[in-house]
Amino acid sequence: MLLTLGRGWTRVFFLRCGVWLFGASMSMAQAEGLNINFAFDGGLDAWAIEPKQPDKPTGQQNREGSAYNDHIFLYLPDADTQWDYRTVSPWMRFTSNIRLSANSEANFKLRADQAMGIQLDAANVEWGPSPQLGFRAGVVSFNTNWCRTYDVDSPWIMEPDVFCRTRVYMKINNAAPGLQVYANTALGEYQLQAILGAYNPMILDYATKEFGFNTTALRPNFTFNSNQKISAALNFLHLNTGTQVRLGMMRSDQAGFYSPKLTPIDRDRRNLLDNYYLGIDTYLRSSLRARYSLSLFASRDYYDGVQVVTDQNKSQTLELIYEWKSTDLFSFGWSRFSINAAVDDVAFANFKADDYFYADTSILTMAWRRQWGKGIYSALQWTRSTQTNGYEGRRRPGSGEALGLRMGYQY
Repeated sequence: MLLTLGRGWTRVFFLRCGVWLFGASMSMAQAEGLNINFAFDGGLDAWAIEPKQPDKPTGQQNREGSAYNDHIFLYLPDADTQWDYRTVSPWMRFTSNIRLSANSEANFKLRADQAMGIQLDAANVEWGPSPQLGFRAGVVSFNTNWCRTYDVDSPWIMEPDVFCRTRVYMKINNAAPGLQVYANTALGEYQLQAILGAYNPMILDYATKEFGFNTTALRPNFTFNSNQKISAALNFLHLNTGTQVRLGMMRSDQAGFYSPKLTPIDRDRRNLLDNYYLGIDTYLRSSLRARYSLSLFASRDYYDGVQVVTDQNKSQTLELIYEWKSTDLFSFGWSRFSINAAVDDVAFANFKADDYFYADTSILTMAWRRQWGKGIYSALQWTRSTQTNGYEGRRRPGSGEALGLRMGYQY
């Protein structure tokens, strides 16, 4: 049945089955008197953006034109959305936890918004045979970053970090079906946790078209045939000050091919993608937090075993979050995101693009979040973004601003 419905239908079928099974689990858990916790967060976002997203590019990629749309590199809310962008759009987040026994639980996270579409971010069972050791199996987060998608007190509508606000990067380093093992220990005033995981995003068609950063460059007849990931993370928490540090890494190994019957001059493709992450979260004062993150991505595309494209991306983000009152949060964020891509024309003489491409983006953002009571809150966010991109000898600058209002309800 899964095969006859096609890939799009299998994803919907898998999602519906997951929701149904989770609902059944909750009913059974209630019947058994098990402990159930859940949270709902949803509402409307409204954005005023200038300049507006232009028409989609034609796809030409040569020295006279570019397949790159300059507006995309501003990373404003309309830059890269799963659904057709709307100025006013609904969104929702749902999380739940069912305590199955003294040392096991089931976790579930689901969201729907125009940036990511309908996304199942967690559907797993966790078992901890001891306080020092635990396992997770199912759809699990890689835990290699600090994106606050499900944080109920996040000060942002859209985070400053590009890796946490843009669909192509969130899909790569967010979650997948897999198995994790984690270990906890205490060293003096520090609590340490180490996490190791192995994943296969293609299981049950969870993510069937992930291929590094270059899915838009793949031809329609490209076949995705493997996608393997491993991750490791180390978390430090100072118990007295609340200071946290996270070190993370992840490797993706993806492969596919073009049908030789349709395009005999094309070849097998492989992508190796390494992600390294450093995050620091500390309190400067009791009401003032500072947060810094550094993300590095190194991507290598191979054609018939020969490395052709090298892509290095870097993101730095600095945030200050001030709690003026228990009902009001003010936040300031700055981030810089850079792309450097190179093509080896000696290895791949038929590639018709320039040898080198770069893009640099700086994002400045401020936000005010207010709790109005009875679960109702609002967030007002202003963002200014400037970018420069181009090929060798060419430079295309651009800038834009976005003003957003979120009205949300938490239950």
